[in-house]
Amino acid sequence: DKISSYIDVPILTRCCFCFPLRKGLITFAYGYLILSLVVTSVLSIYISYIRNSQKDIEDISELPNLIVDITELVLEFVLTIVLIVALHMKHLMLMKLYLYFQIALSIIGFIYSLAVLIKETGDELFLILFELMINVYVILLIWSMIVKMQRDDTVTYTREA
Repeated sequence: DKISSYIDVPILTRCCFCFPLRKGLITFAYGYLILSLVVTSVLSIYISYIRNSQKDIEDISELPNLIVDITELVLEFVLTIVLIVALHMKHLMLMKLYLYFQIALSIIGFIYSLAVLIKETGDELFLILFELMINVYVILLIWSMIVKMQRDDTVTYTREA
């Protein structure tokens, strides 16, 4: 309610323009869960490789950034599980929790990316902007799902005898 009073947010009726909204979001959430698990595993293996090799001073200087990335991915993993539960149970509060988390994480992630942008290459910059666009799209999808659920809950049918 607070967001809609400040800006006019478009309401999407389909996920990726072809799937029903709820089923598309569930599919996206499971895909994101698997992807974050794979990336977290790869980064964990890379961190352990860096700590055990201790050869390159450049690689060791990456360690704090990698730990921040792992922490963010674990938090996203947990809250993606919350989103999956919310979508299956049609639980409005959990969906709002994930929406606010996704907005905050997108802003923090973008600011963090700008802070380390000096060291980034063109490919990494593209990935940062691509991730931001995907996050904005997911935020719009979740917002649309919340609005749809609120709208559907306000309609009540009475049966006259």
